[in-house]
Amino acid sequence: MRSRKIMITGVAGFIGSHLADRLLEEGHEVYGFDLAPQDQVHNLRHALTFPSFHYVTGDMTNAVDIAQFYQPDADALYHLASVVGIKNYVENPLNLVDVVVIGTRLILDHVIKHQTRFIYSSTSEVFGKNPAIPWAEDADRVLGPTSINRWSYSSSKAVCEHMIYGAAQAFDLPFTIVRFFNVYGPRQNPIFVVSQSIERVLNGQQPIMYDGGHMTRCYTYISDILDGLTTIEQSKRAIGESFNLGNTVPSTVKEVIETILSVAHSDIGYEDLDTEQLYGEKYEDIIHRVPKVTKAKELLDWQATIQLREGIERTIAQWNS
Repeated sequence: MRSRKIMITGVAGFIGSHLADRLLEEGHEVYGFDLAPQDQVHNLRHALTFPSFHYVTGDMTNAVDIAQFYQPDADALYHLASVVGIKNYVENPLNLVDVVVIGTRLILDHVIKHQTRFIYSSTSEVFGKNPAIPWAEDADRVLGPTSINRWSYSSSKAVCEHMIYGAAQAFDLPFTIVRFFNVYGPRQNPIFVVSQSIERVLNGQQPIMYDGGHMTRCYTYISDILDGLTTIEQSKRAIGESFNLGNTVPSTVKEVIETILSVAHSDIGYEDLDTEQLYGEKYEDIIHRVPKVTKAKELLDWQATIQLREGIERTIAQWNS
């Protein structure tokens, strides 16, 4: 495989940093863009040891910053930059919309001009609370009212998908949209169910059981996501398509916490929490979230292979590395 030049926005984040490591280890040149100063990006310690890694600090809503980062001769751009975490959706939806929508529109100007291979990270949240699971890529979107801040993330990502489809129609943009389903692994910010529970258990604190732990999710280990992303970037069959990337085996939040306690050999128990009391009327939960990944399997020969217990074992083993 020849060495390629790849751009990654949101490179200091959980998925972005792992993707940078994977590409650098394969011998590629990586240009990464993120908001934090270089001396504060703990996730990039490994990437920064490579001379072929170039880190640019900037704001996704600043056109000048994006222009200075952009590499017109790059082979591909992974646009991963976003605002993540339900707390951020609920407390500051305006900032979320600015970063996701304005940032994507600004980066699209360059992608269109240079016809760069474009991989956009969307989310399983775009499907909202559609009760007809599993969700195929063309499943209906079912959302709550715009007065519920929680839906700002779903709506923002969906607007970006519309922009990308529009750019492809008008300018023949070589794009692929990927929708992640509950990715987890080492380095993840401890504000999500798996990462937060592991962080608390390893520090001798009870993990938090949200709303009785009955909600089901399909937790997908980071290495499976990296396999999907790199396969998509190299596949001509992926151009112009959207793909669900996720495990298809649902687990309840309670099962996740019990697995973490078991792997960590802990009998600390858990703490119950009512999200309605925590977030009030600005939050609404999704009870079940299950992807249909037939399309990725048929077109890309991709499917998740790491199941929950193995993924949690790997995550705990590497938690402080």
